[in-house]
Amino acid sequence: MSKVPKKKRKKLTTKAILGLIFVLAFIVIFVCIGITWRYIEVFDDSHYGTAFTLTHTASRIIDGEKALGYQETGQTDDYYQQVQEFLKLLQTEGDLDRAYVFVPSENERVIIWDTDAADGNALGTRQPFEGDFKESAMASLSGDTEKNSYVDENNDKLTITAFSPLSDKNGKSVALVAAEFKGENLLIKIVDFNLATLMIVLVSSIIPILIYYRKTKKGVLMPIKRLNSAAKEMVGDLETEKVISPDIHTGDEIEELSDSFEQMNIELRDYIRQLRLATAEKERIGAELNMARDIQAAQLPNTFPAFPDRKDFDIYASMTPAKEVGGDFYDFFLVDDDHLAMVIADVSGKGIPASLFMMISKILVKNRLKAGDSPAAALEKVNNQLIETNNIKPKQFVTVWLAVLDLTTGRGKAANAGHEHPVLKRADGAYELLEYRHSPPVSLIRGLRFREHDFEMKPGDRLFVYTDGVAEAMNSDHELYGTERLLEVLNSDPNASPQQVLENVTNGIDAFVGDAEQFDDITMLGFLYRGTDGGNTDTV
Repeated sequence: MSKVPKKKRKKLTTKAILGLIFVLAFIVIFVCIGITWRYIEVFDDSHYGTAFTLTHTASRIIDGEKALGYQETGQTDDYYQQVQEFLKLLQTEGDLDRAYVFVPSENERVIIWDTDAADGNALGTRQPFEGDFKESAMASLSGDTEKNSYVDENNDKLTITAFSPLSDKNGKSVALVAAEFKGENLLIKIVDFNLATLMIVLVSSIIPILIYYRKTKKGVLMPIKRLNSAAKEMVGDLETEKVISPDIHTGDEIEELSDSFEQMNIELRDYIRQLRLATAEKERIGAELNMARDIQAAQLPNTFPAFPDRKDFDIYASMTPAKEVGGDFYDFFLVDDDHLAMVIADVSGKGIPASLFMMISKILVKNRLKAGDSPAAALEKVNNQLIETNNIKPKQFVTVWLAVLDLTTGRGKAANAGHEHPVLKRADGAYELLEYRHSPPVSLIRGLRFREHDFEMKPGDRLFVYTDGVAEAMNSDHELYGTERLLEVLNSDPNASPQQVLENVTNGIDAFVGDAEQFDDITMLGFLYRGTDGGNTDTV
């Protein structure tokens, strides 16, 4: 047992030392990077600015037409000597390594003036003209101010050349003024300076680090070791009432932590007892939620095909709750042999409250339609019934789309109480969103009268209705699925059966949402009419 604490104590000490070394190394690296960055920045500012200014000044003074004349004749005159002296002055005043003028050609450059000329006359000297140097020079000659310099790094020496074009009497750029300077041994200077900085930091930090480590070991590392041993002892004996104390007296927060540890020892055992009780209660609630989900699912038509003996239409629907139980619902049923009722709705909120309100709303709507009420009349009566008992804060409401279709004629009536716009596809057309003015949601305003629309479906026409959980499905980038993507999916397989339509939309939503959490119930209903021909469509 005595060897284990020594091994652990050595490991924790090593971590502390490595941590101090890491901090020191980080400081050194940060300082060196800062110094290097600033050194290069100052170097660039002082030399780039000077070079560009000098070449620009020279380009305004030197006559490009004269430069071409000297190239052709090879003869110098007083003007040539004046320019040569002017370039030497620029070299001296601007701390340049070289200032020269050349005329570019395909593979070589012809020097006109050059401060590097031994006898002061470099006229006619030909030098290679290729690579990045040529690219930068020709860009400058064409007036590209973003590429009017060339940087060459060779053997730790940085050479920078700035260009400015010379124009002839017609304003055409015919030659270039070049200003060149070298950062002699720039990299070596930076490395030497950083090494000196590193040595200063290391030497000045050794004694403070040793003192800090000794105090840290006595006041922090060793007490933490005792706390660790006490914690392991407590974990191995949670079933008893034994109070475990690390016996730490440092006079600071670590001692307070030791006292808190003793209190935690007591409270943890009490918490474990309470957790057992809570776990049992949670399992009971989970079982009840599963039962509630099954009850809710049983209230919705879920046997398909729903009307196997009917050949004049096909219908399919689904509801996927965001929680164990949801607030969306759908319904479809035959009011009589010739009339089919279709309902889809979305109750505000989620969970158990929305589920209860959903079941009440569904029963009331179905009862009114079964009694022969039109869609608008059914919504009006259901609205007043719900308001009488809707005393929940915040007040609940439900958006509803419902329709009653005469299966023999294809004519029907529909009402929309604040719900999503339906999507209609004619037999020879594409799925399209039907947008029109809606009535307010149900259970908000007492005595509200709801709008009702006549519509007509022809054989082969298809209808798709849904709740806002479809259009508002959101991916991890907080983008909404939207009706445009919905229409793309619907029209990708326009002649699919109602069941396949819902599967296509579900797959489209899943691919768009990815791993993002579902925030709202997703409910859809698809309908295909196979009856006789009818008239024109109004709004569904």
